[in-house]
Amino acid sequence: MADPNFLWLYGFVLLIGGSLFTKKKFKRACTGALLIYATAFVFQGLWGSSHSPAKSAKGGLSSSNNADLLLKFESAINTFQRNASMLTSGQPIDVVNKQRESMLVQAEELLKKPAFASPAEPKALMRVIIIAHEIGHPTKTYRERLAKLNTEKSKELSQMLDDLYDNAKALDSEKLKALAKKIETECSGWYKSVSLMRLYRVTKQNEALKQVTEDFDQSNMRFVARSLMLAGFVIFAFLGGLIVILATLFILPRRVTAPEHREQVASPQKYGLLTIYAVFIGWLATQQAVGVIVQTALKDVHLLQQGAIVAGTATFLLYLITNGPGVLWVYFLALKPRAIKFLDGIRLRFKVDRNGPFRLIVYGVLTWLAAIPCVVVAYLIAAKYLGSTGSNNPIISIVMHAARTNNIAATLIFYATLGILAPICEEILFRGFLYTALRRYWGILPSMLLSAGLFAGIHLDAGGFLPLMTLGMLFAFTLERTRSILPCMIAHGLWNSGTFTMVLLLFSP
Repeated sequence: MADPNFLWLYGFVLLIGGSLFTKKKFKRACTGALLIYATAFVFQGLWGSSHSPAKSAKGGLSSSNNADLLLKFESAINTFQRNASMLTSGQPIDVVNKQRESMLVQAEELLKKPAFASPAEPKALMRVIIIAHEIGHPTKTYRERLAKLNTEKSKELSQMLDDLYDNAKALDSEKLKALAKKIETECSGWYKSVSLMRLYRVTKQNEALKQVTEDFDQSNMRFVARSLMLAGFVIFAFLGGLIVILATLFILPRRVTAPEHREQVASPQKYGLLTIYAVFIGWLATQQAVGVIVQTALKDVHLLQQGAIVAGTATFLLYLITNGPGVLWVYFLALKPRAIKFLDGIRLRFKVDRNGPFRLIVYGVLTWLAAIPCVVVAYLIAAKYLGSTGSNNPIISIVMHAARTNNIAATLIFYATLGILAPICEEILFRGFLYTALRRYWGILPSMLLSAGLFAGIHLDAGGFLPLMTLGMLFAFTLERTRSILPCMIAHGLWNSGTFTMVLLLFSP
């Protein structure tokens, strides 16, 4: 039976072919049918995505990341508890132990969502079992579920856990070495350290236990140092952002855009709402069609198992072939038919009045600083009133993988993807084209709200919708102030790069 997704693609080929005919009536009919067809294709894809099994564990990615962060803090406290003289006796030990146990319990609860998702992930169940053992919680249900998966991986992990928790004392030296190697292969970070320490403690391998404990403590101290450095920078940047916001509100002119400059912000011509819609539905349809082809071609390939460099390179190429066509649609559907030069059409200027490239870059940096307090407030509002637990964007899992492997080449590739490619494509589409096109029809606030709402919605990240919308509005405001999307690209690139740097500092070994 034919794959339904490929039946959609065959339909696209037929309609695109029909739209290339020279007979005007037939060409117009095929073009209109293509637009309707693309709309149906996009909505079918969005519906399927929102109801897929992978989406059933709401907050799964965010839960796993939050759990990992809790485990890192628990580990740091554990190290200080064993080495700090102030915690050698009395009430502080009880307090600290309760804090550590509370963190482990929270981590266990967070990991239950992805562990019991459908389809279940064997390694997610393994992580819950390891945490539950550390705090003395029952693990029978988890281990039975892991065994019932009946896959090669689940059998391997079940045997590893049985040997670790039930059979370690009865294993000979060769089997103990094999078990230790298996733990190092299947586990990482906190899970690997606590599992190896338990194995060496039970089997009385004191030298090995001492070495693992020292490595564990050194890793924890590095985490504490990076966390303190990150906290200091965030506080400094937050205060700098507040100063930028106050200066904008009370020092700069209240009028965002002077009437004589409006033409430099709005699109060069009215495109028509149908053209605007065609650009975005064409981009989304192209993105979805490429996704279908790539998923089919790589259905048996797990990027995260191919190494950090392969995963990073694949992410760069996938982003390019799924988002790059959006820029082409802007040119071929909106700019070329009206004989508008590309840079002028997207309002990418390197000099505006007395503001040359250097000043425009500085404005981008200041926009990034202002974004920090704005987005922090947006996240707090989303968490308190909308029940958000953080971003669920699937790329986070790949970014986390790059952070944990600590591979320099992969890190540079991710910086290129997140800090250069993404800002260029997204700013051209959402500020350079969409916002300026809407600005031709409406005022600043309606254009900001609609373009920023679409910018946030297209990311398909419910947990990050309000912060992303805040960023979108801030970038549009910067375009109004500077009359160029160059500062928006700079601010967007700094935001993505800064977020990735934070992930590196928190999750690297």
